[in-house]
Amino acid sequence: MKLLALLVLSMGITVAQAQVAQVDAPEKAHKWKGETEASSVVVSGNTSTETYGAKTANVYTLSETDLARIFGKYMRSTSGGTEQNNSWEAGLRYEKIFTKDLFSGFVQHKAEHDPYNGIFIQRDSSDVGVKYIFTKSENFDWFGELGYRYTKLYDATGESYINYARIYTQSDFKVTATTQAKLWFEYLPNLKTSNADLYNAEASISVMISEMFSLKTAYLVNYNESTLSPLKKMSSTWTTALVAKY
Repeated sequence: MKLLALLVLSMGITVAQAQVAQVDAPEKAHKWKGETEASSVVVSGNTSTETYGAKTANVYTLSETDLARIFGKYMRSTSGGTEQNNSWEAGLRYEKIFTKDLFSGFVQHKAEHDPYNGIFIQRDSSDVGVKYIFTKSENFDWFGELGYRYTKLYDATGESYINYARIYTQSDFKVTATTQAKLWFEYLPNLKTSNADLYNAEASISVMISEMFSLKTAYLVNYNESTLSPLKKMSSTWTTALVAKY
């Protein structure tokens, strides 16, 4: 599945290249839209630290009411030659718009690996739900999603199956002509086991440096109520990345 994650990321880069190549074919250029980001920090000397990350999110317009999304991310960090983080995620999503610019339904499947946060082998999740756009304007967008998630978790003891409800909301703010902020929150209550809910949230800000590229900094928080010692229930990731939008 690590190969799948890298494949998804490479597809995002390929899409960006394809957009450049389609300058002479404007009738097709509108179908692909998305962004791909990459980050790297290398420190050497008295200590050696390396962190590499990549992320992509792409939308393909099948028709006026049908969208296909492909997304993925990868991060690995080491300190003094010892691995500190090695995680990836890859997924696909189909979205059907019922009421233009207002209400839609979706199905989604993704796979994840994050051994330093309790996903020791792999976690597969399938979602079904609805999306509602509360407001959409030049300076402010806000939408929410409500749905159901079926999760299959693989670990050293075997396989386990978990049912979640899913509540998600996201807001995008245009701060200035070249600066944009985003805030999203996801709550996954476990439908069978108490004190086993999941919480995820991220705040980010992007500053445009050219028509295609921008610099982004983001703070991501993941909280897992069911995580047992010695792992901490909450983990956070601060990233700064170069983003290409196409």
